[in-house]
Amino acid sequence: MATLTPVSLALPDNKIPTKKTVRDIIGTFLTEEWPFVDPATLTMSYHASFANAHCPVERPKPATGTSTEALKVFIKFHIDPGGGLDIFQHLAPSRHEEALLCYEYGRSGLGAKVYGFFKTQDGTLGRIDEFLDARNMEPEDVEDAIIRADVAKGLAMFHALKTSLQKKTVGPYYEAIINGLKIYHKMDKLKELGKEGGVNVDNLIDYDLGGRLRKVVDKLESIGGKSGWCIHDIQFMNIMVKNCPKEGESKVVLIDFEFVMQNYRAFDIGGHFMQKMFKWFDEESKIANCRKYTEEEKRHFCEEYARQWNKVTGDSDSGDQVFLESEYGYLLAITFDIHNMLWYMCGKDDKDPLNLLGLNKLFDEFVDQYTRLELEDP
Repeated sequence: MATLTPVSLALPDNKIPTKKTVRDIIGTFLTEEWPFVDPATLTMSYHASFANAHCPVERPKPATGTSTEALKVFIKFHIDPGGGLDIFQHLAPSRHEEALLCYEYGRSGLGAKVYGFFKTQDGTLGRIDEFLDARNMEPEDVEDAIIRADVAKGLAMFHALKTSLQKKTVGPYYEAIINGLKIYHKMDKLKELGKEGGVNVDNLIDYDLGGRLRKVVDKLESIGGKSGWCIHDIQFMNIMVKNCPKEGESKVVLIDFEFVMQNYRAFDIGGHFMQKMFKWFDEESKIANCRKYTEEEKRHFCEEYARQWNKVTGDSDSGDQVFLESEYGYLLAITFDIHNMLWYMCGKDDKDPLNLLGLNKLFDEFVDQYTRLELEDP
């Protein structure tokens, strides 16, 4: 259900819901059994970031008979209605549009079902989804050809998804991010934060990422790069690997659509290849201890992607074409992550050395790829 439903309760000042509050919210949408569950019997955990929080909730199995409603659900709370990153506000979906997209994606059989979209009396927006019996993808998972192919096919189907969201051209996104990158170019505050954190980021801050990104976009346009609904935040935490997939069913599910908008499909494909090197939520290092995607693995991915894209759209794209686009998409995705990290660094005075080392790794990857593709002026 993607219609916004008011619920007659409010979250506490700290925004952490009680078991009773959670039970009552779920019971608004799953009305046969959940309203009568003793809140004390619920098992739940609460995890928050700066903009959102999520809360898996499970009730006991009935003592007799078979349950008619889900025993476990996943609640997402939007703590910050704006979500930060103002430069994308006019492009990214609203919370209601995101819920609608998730609902349509779930109905397609590709993702989690959406049970309800709600607003509490204190103004908090949230969504109740099917709980997926799955784990977050690890970088090593894509070294398995079957999982790698399922990710490729999943992205192709998502990029070509028919949705009620309004399509916009890719131009406004690149105007927004290029202008955003200009804000941080040569910013002394960022250089000083790097020094305070013990990691020199001067080379990155002095590098004209925005100007070079413009060249990448022009090149991608010249080779006929195609667009679709891109996730943008394609880090591996946003790909779930099912624990017990059914026969013939995809092993993966895509999640987290806060930044879904039209972009070159190469953004997500190249971004997926790049993200294999990072573990952004690891407490010991943001750089994954594994090898990069090999060219053979990339080409296999692109062949699987092209086959699925053609099946859905009726096009006749080759794996070579998708691979060529992905080479430039690799750079598009890096600039998205660098911009967002600089935004956070500047706004939060962040000088965590692990974040800074990850930032420099992104920068090194950009420079190496940009040079390899011979985009640098002679």
